Amino acid sequence: MMPRTAAFLLPLALLAASPAAADPTVQAKRTLNADGTTSLTYSSAVDEIGTVVGMDLSAAAASAAPVAGTDASTLGGTAYARLNLAALPDWLVWQKSSVNLEVSPANGAGKVATTFSRSFTVATGLDATLADTYSVTSASDAWETDKTVSLKLVETGTTFSVGTKATQETPNFLPTVSAQQKLFGDISLTTSVADTGSTLNKSITAGFSHRW
Repeated sequence: MMPRTAAFLLPLALLAASPAAADPTVQAKRTLNADGTTSLTYSSAVDEIGTVVGMDLSAAAASAAPVAGTDASTLGGTAYARLNLAALPDWLVWQKSSVNLEVSPANGAGKVATTFSRSFTVATGLDATLADTYSVTSASDAWETDKTVSLKLVETGTTFSVGTKATQETPNFLPTVSAQQKLFGDISLTTSVADTGSTLNKSITAGFSHRW
């Protein structure tokens, strides 16, 4: 039987070896931290098929950085592959889809997640987005599914969202309601109320998001 680590790394290898990956956009960075640990990040983008394959690894203090062939038990982090399908067939309800695969080099634990979404204009100045997400984790057989409907007022930058989530621990769908308001620049404020099954979690958070 194929080892668990190899089984989850196989999709990454197949994507990296595809003909479209002949001229990928590659980014790699090695960092020696102040505490002696070393981190390595690597990503290879294949724009033609909307795919990114990469690794975010770290190693304990040592004389050398983590490299291919290093004993996986000494490494932490994840290897991943992300595939975006920007245009699904017209006969499907969904407009776009993404698939994320992740694997830990230390124990072979992996996670597979997929998201389906559709965005459309309800009326002038009012946009809507539907999203449906499913994820499964191999090590614990844990699963999770999220369904969200969002409405955005373009003129004011306000987004109202209603979602529901179920997991293997709480198989009954539990709702969440939130409102996000763009204040100024890249600053936004989010208010949410989530049903945990036994109580209501209320929160107000401020966030900063900027793309360079």
